[in-house]
Amino acid sequence: MKNKKNLQPPAHNSTPWNNPFAGLKLDLPKEDPVALPPPPSPEEQKRTALSKEDQKLLEAFGGKTLSVGGDGVLAQPHGPRVSFNIQRKGKGGKTVTLVHGLQALELTDQMTLCSQIQKALGTGARFEDGILQIQGDQRDRAHSWFSRQGFRC
Repeated sequence: MKNKKNLQPPAHNSTPWNNPFAGLKLDLPKEDPVALPPPPSPEEQKRTALSKEDQKLLEAFGGKTLSVGGDGVLAQPHGPRVSFNIQRKGKGGKTVTLVHGLQALELTDQMTLCSQIQKALGTGARFEDGILQIQGDQRDRAHSWFSRQGFRC
């Protein structure tokens, strides 16, 4: 067998390493903090908040459900529209819940959504071709979780 050479880096006190960036100094301008708009006054909150009767009318005629948060601000669903169905075919008799409508999400968003729903429902989940597959018949539980997260179901 051949002798292997000792491939250790040279000691610090032998030949110094030339750092081409040693003399480079950047002076970046300091950014001014962004001023947030003042919170709305209680009078403005009362004007923008809908009563429960108005919300029922809006839901009946407009088809949208609006909820008023604790601070009086209207909260609307902001995510994509998702639909749920189950499938047994091609899964060896096992039932999976398919969640359609998440293809528009980025890959990182799909990964975080998958891990969040796994923790929330306590089941396995994965994305395949932009469709979220959740182990078992989880339509009701997934529907309530997605609506709490702000998705339109």
